[in-house]
Amino acid sequence: MESDNESQKPVLPKDLFKNAFTWMFYEISKHRFPSVVSCVYLVIVLVGFWWNFADKNLPLSIVLAAVGLFGILFGLIPAWFQNVKEHPNTKKLVQQVLESNPGVDTRKWDEIANILNLFFYRENIWRTPYFFFNGQHVQRVFKYNVLKPYLGGQFEGVADADKIQSAKCYMQSIKVYFELSLKDSISEFFLNSELPRDTHRNKFFFHPRYFFMGFMICFFQGQILLLVVQLFVQRSFWILPTIINYQYCLLKCYQYGYRFWYPEMDVMQAIKFLAIITKFSPRKELDKWDQIARYMNQYLMEGNSSHSRNIFFDGKHCLDCYKACFESLSLGNNSLSYDELKEIVEITQPSLNEETD
Repeated sequence: MESDNESQKPVLPKDLFKNAFTWMFYEISKHRFPSVVSCVYLVIVLVGFWWNFADKNLPLSIVLAAVGLFGILFGLIPAWFQNVKEHPNTKKLVQQVLESNPGVDTRKWDEIANILNLFFYRENIWRTPYFFFNGQHVQRVFKYNVLKPYLGGQFEGVADADKIQSAKCYMQSIKVYFELSLKDSISEFFLNSELPRDTHRNKFFFHPRYFFMGFMICFFQGQILLLVVQLFVQRSFWILPTIINYQYCLLKCYQYGYRFWYPEMDVMQAIKFLAIITKFSPRKELDKWDQIARYMNQYLMEGNSSHSRNIFFDGKHCLDCYKACFESLSLGNNSLSYDELKEIVEITQPSLNEETD
């Protein structure tokens, strides 16, 4: 992977592929296990249903069983892919973090992603020079493999000295950025801008992805219910693998559904979100949450026009996002994505405590 000669900006998979899905399919196609499983699954589906529709003496339940069994294996491919991508050798990563001290600077994380992609490819650790999709991917891996164990007190001794030091530097940069964000002035233009609520009837008209997620959940739930009824009526246990397959897909929809309900925020944006909440002290006053939503929408849209709908619908949507993604940290629980912001949430929470439960 090379860098752009004019701007010296790292060229990453995010710049070369249409989206993360096309990158994932490309990466999967370069490895034998997922390619073989995908081909076998496709052949079984096509042959099985062709055989059934051709009036052969093959019960549909057996076809469903074969499709279900290999569907389970096929469904494990993304899990395999995620596991490989989230657990690389962290020695080089920690070294780069100590050298660059990226903190919450996304550009520096992009540079680290570029360096590691080249390193993994040249050292034959990975088959393509596209291991990390972008800097946020590297940052997430660092958080999972270094920061999370550090916060859990799992590191000790000389052997983990570099990991401890890199985690401390990262946490310090978070505190510094939060303090700077508290000092930022708030433009009247931001506070007087429109909310999507003013021009759209409801969230479902503003966010088509809500329809998609709702459709997927209803589809898999409906299929499971139909197959369970068929299982008891026909007493055909060949259907069980297909039920398990659909149940796995349904659980994945629920697991990742929160990403569809609220705007995607990286750590820097999340810190800005907490800082503006701290400044407004909104409690449960929806008028103040509307102001926070207006500010955050303008902030999230800056330089990100291709994701212009990655914003809050209104103040209530903003409040729900805080409760779902951050409030649990003030109660000593883990967050979905922001465990490193626990101390900041503890600073923010008093401005909501009087009215929030």
